[in-house]
Amino acid sequence: MKRISLLFLAIIALSFVSLSQNSQGKTDDMGRVAIAAFVPEQADGIPASAQQLLLGKMQQIAVQNGMGGSGSNPRFFMVPMVNVLTKDITPTAPPMHALTLEVVFYIVDAATQTIFSQTSITVKAVGASEDKAYISGLKNLNVKAGQFKGFVETGKAKIMEYYNSQCDVIMKGANALAGQKKYEEALFTLLSVPDVCRECFDKCMDLSIDIYKQYANYKCTEYMSGAKASWAAMNADKAAEFLGKITPDMECYPQAVELTEQITQKMLADGANVWTFKMKQFDANVDKEKLMIEAGKEVAVAQALGGNRYDWYWLYKK
Repeated sequence: MKRISLLFLAIIALSFVSLSQNSQGKTDDMGRVAIAAFVPEQADGIPASAQQLLLGKMQQIAVQNGMGGSGSNPRFFMVPMVNVLTKDITPTAPPMHALTLEVVFYIVDAATQTIFSQTSITVKAVGASEDKAYISGLKNLNVKAGQFKGFVETGKAKIMEYYNSQCDVIMKGANALAGQKKYEEALFTLLSVPDVCRECFDKCMDLSIDIYKQYANYKCTEYMSGAKASWAAMNADKAAEFLGKITPDMECYPQAVELTEQITQKMLADGANVWTFKMKQFDANVDKEKLMIEAGKEVAVAQALGGNRYDWYWLYKK
């Protein structure tokens, strides 16, 4: 899964704390928590041709019950399981495949392998082939069935309960990841806490600042080493690639500026006139709100495949 740019996301989160405080109470609190619809590859009872259709049905269920979105919490998913209750060939010309399908939906915490909520619905399916029968049956699945409201509300409540009761565990886990230099995972965990869980959200934002500083300085050392090694080999362009990753919030930024000046002076002394690389600077007039929107899009894209990070055999084991 493509990692998001945490260098900017952590900074953006600081602005988000203030913004979310101002907007508190203007939106449905529970609606701020989203569940990601996902069809794991281990759900091998679902034909590939029907998986996209089923994914769409789950997304509709989430949206219609106030949990729509790409899934702000990378560990909470709505996933399906399809069981074939009956299978027959009709005595018609041409013969058709007639199935009775039990479609089971789960809202789960993929990280702890916990089922928070589940419901099932039975559909009749008929088609020229078994795959077409599946598609026919899933098309007829009524996403407005009353049972889905309780199903989603139970999932919402369990997610809220998780964050409100396990905040210390979340923070300890993030610190442990940071101690192993898994800074991206630590920040991802902390920045995934929904703002509706106010107390936990504030604590995790504070901790994310400290871990972000560790992450930034760790990466800065890595980039500087690469830049110095590249320049030692007289590869100015490669050095520029490393230096270009260093931002003004990193401790080694002054050293990076110094190395950039050294390279520039050497290039000019050697008669070069095309090396115009300059270190990044923060623009005081940057539109932070626009930056937040763009970062949110990155998060949404990254979360679309977030379920691939987990082992799903615990749910789909035979």
